[in-house]
Amino acid sequence: MYCNKCGNEIGEGQGFCDKCGQQAGAAVQQQPPVPMREKSAGVAAILSFLWAGLGHLYVGKIGFGLILMLLYPVILFFGFIFLVVALGIFGLILFGVIVLAVWIWCIFDSHRLANEYNDFIRANGRRPW
Repeated sequence: MYCNKCGNEIGEGQGFCDKCGQQAGAAVQQQPPVPMREKSAGVAAILSFLWAGLGHLYVGKIGFGLILMLLYPVILFFGFIFLVVALGIFGLILFGVIVLAVWIWCIFDSHRLANEYNDFIRANGRRPW
């Protein structure tokens, strides 16, 4: 027979574990699970609306969120300079489409990740990443 608390082998006639003192055959009380807080998909989307990457940080994708937050101003600055200077008005339109596409993608992706995070917590009781 083995101790329910520490796993130490307990002899047949022993009433208590030699290692931890647990009573032989007694059930070990487990602590109740800590409830995990869900992430709001709306908050994630609003944060990404304000600045690309903030919503990803909120849902726990720290590395990816930081990359987006740092890359977004680079895209804004250099994209504007290269496209507008090189292509004129067509470059300005292309720049606007690219920036808008990245911005909208960040909003929808952070919303999706928040829902994925919540679904995983409900199913497994722990964080997905």
